[in-house]
Amino acid sequence: MVAMIELSIALGSTIGGMLFDGSSYRATLVARAVVLMLAALLAFLTSRSQVPQTA
Repeated sequence: MVAMIELSIALGSTIGGMLFDGSSYRATLVARAVVLMLAALLAFLTSRSQVPQTA
């Protein structure tokens, strides 16, 4: 779990830096918006899934 968090931090800063250097700060804002929308969609889909109840 900790390795996943560290990997996310490392990849986020690396990809964000590459976007900033390659385009502009707007590219990082667009990428952040896309990731946020994808996360919201996944959260919505998983909240609607039926989980079997074990009693």
